[in-house]
Amino acid sequence: MIELIKAAVTHKTFGTGKIKEVENGHVVIVFGASDSGEPTEKKFVYPDAFKSFLKIDDPAIAEQVDGLIQIKDAEEDKRRELDELEKREKRVAHIKALEESKKKLPAKTKTKKTNSRQNIAFKLNYCDGGQSPEQIGFTGICSDATIRYNIEKEKRVWCGSKECLCSQYLSGDIDRKDLDDSLVDDNFVCYESQLLKSWKVMAGVDGDGKTRKIKSARRNSLAVLTTRLPNTKEAERIIFGIFIIDDVLEGNDLESGYVSTKSLDRISLTLEEAKNMQFWNYHTNATGKVSAKWGSGLFRYMDDTQAVKLLQDLVKIKQNAPDAQLAKDLLESYCRNHLIELSTVSQ
Repeated sequence: MIELIKAAVTHKTFGTGKIKEVENGHVVIVFGASDSGEPTEKKFVYPDAFKSFLKIDDPAIAEQVDGLIQIKDAEEDKRRELDELEKREKRVAHIKALEESKKKLPAKTKTKKTNSRQNIAFKLNYCDGGQSPEQIGFTGICSDATIRYNIEKEKRVWCGSKECLCSQYLSGDIDRKDLDDSLVDDNFVCYESQLLKSWKVMAGVDGDGKTRKIKSARRNSLAVLTTRLPNTKEAERIIFGIFIIDDVLEGNDLESGYVSTKSLDRISLTLEEAKNMQFWNYHTNATGKVSAKWGSGLFRYMDDTQAVKLLQDLVKIKQNAPDAQLAKDLLESYCRNHLIELSTVSQ
């Protein structure tokens, strides 16, 4: 076992410090006096942080940690290979299952009649982190312009809070390198910055700190990710991601609710594709009235009819895209899960 407690370390940004504890895949380090005159504690992923940001001063201990990193990297490479193999096998099995299910459907099966509104659409702050022609964002920390927009113009509660690293950056307490390094160092920035990596949407907390619950979402229901681009109106809200839920936590007084997926039934849209999928083309309230007003809530519920129409349009938008088949699979999976016969649904 490597003896790390009290070992001296050097960080590229925080300077020298000593290891206080190591547990659950993290290492806690106490650095020297901060601007306030008090020592600063920081938590990092162990041993990953010692690849580039942290250095152990003792050569013997450093050599042991390097050996551990090499072992972990080799295991991670092996795990990735197995994951890729498993994904390919699942994709083949998934396609075969879809074909078999088509054959087994009764010829006169009718669309399931339902008024259930268990599909859930989320209102999310715009994040252009990781944006590219193929990626709308939501995979990294926002650009300076978006950080300023979310804090100063939109007055986003978390973005502008003292605890948020983006707010600390905008006020000059940390620089951009510190902000960007925070993701590598496993520090929490915001849910949006990792959304299209984790595929997990949290209900979060209210303004008074009370945890929110998700009461009606169910496994196999649809999760619809929406946002507004900067300087656009609520009526222009777009859909940038969709997935079939395979894990739900309603939430309680101690933990906020969430929905997530680890399955292949998930898809993201490029910025240009998302502009052609405006949320209010699909959502109506419980009385059937269309009203482009979201209000203060985090989510809205949608019924099967709305969900199917949305997925049908997704297939059309994606028809010439690399993930065209994925869009078709998503529609067919949803209909199969909810006993909906596509041939009886209006296009």
